[in-house]
Amino acid sequence: MSNPYDTAQPRKASVLGPTLKFKGELTAEEDLLIQGSIEGSIRHSSSLTIGEGGRVKANVSAEYVAVEGNVEGDIHGTQSVTIRETANINGNISSPTVSLLEGATFNGKIDMTGKAFEKPADDSATAKAAEAVAAERDGGKEEASPARKPQKPARRSADAA
Repeated sequence: MSNPYDTAQPRKASVLGPTLKFKGELTAEEDLLIQGSIEGSIRHSSSLTIGEGGRVKANVSAEYVAVEGNVEGDIHGTQSVTIRETANINGNISSPTVSLLEGATFNGKIDMTGKAFEKPADDSATAKAAEAVAAERDGGKEEASPARKPQKPARRSADAA
């Protein structure tokens, strides 16, 4: 019986070869083996393996993630994340099950509680928070403007009299 968390040898996987360079958002539903370079984001609903020659500068999200190559970004596995001995990771890992094999290089934090990658209800929440921070930051400038506005009507009423 095989280990369900052993994803280093994906079955019938699509392969992104070693000469492939991709920038953008990569999404897939079948097993995927990355041997090339990816920059952007990866959202995947099945098994994802970043091969020994793979170089990824992206946040990665998949059901099962196995890393043998280089990843610069956060990794989220809904079921498991396996970091092989040849891996070099610079980013955080979030998954209910994490395996970090001896020999791997890892710089980041591991969260197995499921709270690290909780998403806000929608993207507008992030935009609203940014607007609130900007309004608070610019609050001093807005206060100066209303102070001048009452002076102008006072002058006009004095000129009219």
